[in-house]
Amino acid sequence: MEITLRRMIANYMGEIVNKVARSLGIEHALAPVRIDYPPEYSMGQYATPVAMELARAFRKSPKEIAGLLKESIEKDAENPFEKVSVEGPGFINLFLRHSVLSPLFEKDFSFDSWLNSIFPASNEAPVIFEYVSANPTGPLNIVSARAAAVGDSISRVMKRAGLSVFREYYVNDYGNQVRLLGISFAWRYLEKQGVVAEFPEEGYRGEYIKDILEIILEDEQLPAKLSLPASGEEADWLERAGQWFGPRGVQRILETQKKDLSDFGAEFDSFFLESSLHEDGRVQGVFEVLKNRDAVYEQEGAWFFRSTNYGDDKDRVVIRGDGRPTYLLADIAYHYSKMQRGKKKIFDIWGPDHHGYIARLSGALTALGFGEDPNEEFKVLIVQQVNLLEGGKPVVMSKRLGQFQTMHDLLEKIPPEVSRFFFVTRGQSTHLDFDLELALNQSSQNPVYYIQYAHARIHSIFREAGISFDADFSSADLPAHLTGAHRDELLFFALRFPEEIFEIAHNREVQRLPVYLTDLATLFTKFYHAKENRIKDLLDSDLKQAHALLALIRFVSFTLREGLSLLGISAPEKM
Repeated sequence: MEITLRRMIANYMGEIVNKVARSLGIEHALAPVRIDYPPEYSMGQYATPVAMELARAFRKSPKEIAGLLKESIEKDAENPFEKVSVEGPGFINLFLRHSVLSPLFEKDFSFDSWLNSIFPASNEAPVIFEYVSANPTGPLNIVSARAAAVGDSISRVMKRAGLSVFREYYVNDYGNQVRLLGISFAWRYLEKQGVVAEFPEEGYRGEYIKDILEIILEDEQLPAKLSLPASGEEADWLERAGQWFGPRGVQRILETQKKDLSDFGAEFDSFFLESSLHEDGRVQGVFEVLKNRDAVYEQEGAWFFRSTNYGDDKDRVVIRGDGRPTYLLADIAYHYSKMQRGKKKIFDIWGPDHHGYIARLSGALTALGFGEDPNEEFKVLIVQQVNLLEGGKPVVMSKRLGQFQTMHDLLEKIPPEVSRFFFVTRGQSTHLDFDLELALNQSSQNPVYYIQYAHARIHSIFREAGISFDADFSSADLPAHLTGAHRDELLFFALRFPEEIFEIAHNREVQRLPVYLTDLATLFTKFYHAKENRIKDLLDSDLKQAHALLALIRFVSFTLREGLSLLGISAPEKM
């Protein structure tokens, strides 16, 4: 369990609630106590509505309960609050003592060790997090880039919070789409040879097919048995040649996808091939499990999964009438493999328009016994479309027609760090307008550079002062200098960083992090421009105060650096 400042305050307030309850002869007490952030810093660092939540149990007005809690806190000589106030109908606002900051100014303080102490290795169930998983039939598009930024950032945050996370990419290298891809390569080959043939319906027309065809032919020659077809035999030849081209095309396309993901900073622990599930019998195996659990039934030669039992609008075919498994059955087999690998938390990121698929797959996992253990959880995050705006107009995306802006194009146009930041600025379930002009702007108007400038400016303050960034500022009385001029507000806001990590790790709301970092950079900018905080002047007039401010901004720089790192973004020391 994390031991953030917010958690410690919640625990302390829980003890106070219990103490007051006992004094009133009440056995019932609310636990845990909810701790919120006041809307303005002048109202305290934390607040709690606990008095209103206790009104029924205590049979008193919230304001009267708040008064009793306040009185109990003030009687405790070791309470962590400088001031406690009761506001409105019974809100309790909490103002922390500066003495709670003392550990930050100890000689051996380490930011990384501090975070590690807050987030030790968790005993929570391990997570397998699947994201992107784009079909290997063409370059990654912009939605895939967004999924990569969201999935990779959430994974980083969960790991920072002490969770065990395994990152996986599912490769759909089996079935009709691979057949169509192979035929598309074969058709381009005939075109290259001057042979006229009808283009396959639903084939892939993108120019990338030509480029990858050249790569394939550089490595291997077409087998002799696939010599050019005679007139009228083109359709049959395309099918046969497609079987040769398909797997090779998938392999080359997957290689380009992996490179783009790597260049984007998105990391994976495994690329799982769908074909492996068919080759080793696991698709048929999971069908037998479903059959033994009476989760499927036969009708007119086909087999259906009873997905209406789990909230779906109709039962779904898993084995066609000709005996071929559907994509759904392969997907069930894939998720069953996650169960068999001991993963109790199964998180997926899917693309737009996949909401309807959730019920049938979730139902299949339930039918397979997943969820019987209360620690098991299946969660799907939907990443919505990206409206990539160029000149105020959206770019049309269509993989088959070749009219789409690829992830690779984006990497060439915009620094990956900027793209990653922009992709996580809004909740993944909402559409995102990606402003290319703002993304290309290298001034502080660009939120990425604004945060990076704040980090670099802190390092420049140390350089201009001629003081090592690793200098020892340990002193018990330094916190006393951190009042007013945005000083304590800046430090207490930086102290909220672990609380943001915890919330994101458990709610997967990664859009909170860019907002937090932007707000922290803004607070630092206000601090920097306050005349009372001119550190270079204070070094001559008040060394203790200067050292306190240097220790403060160094802590802020650590926070900015770590927060940017969790988004896959660097924190330069010079800009």
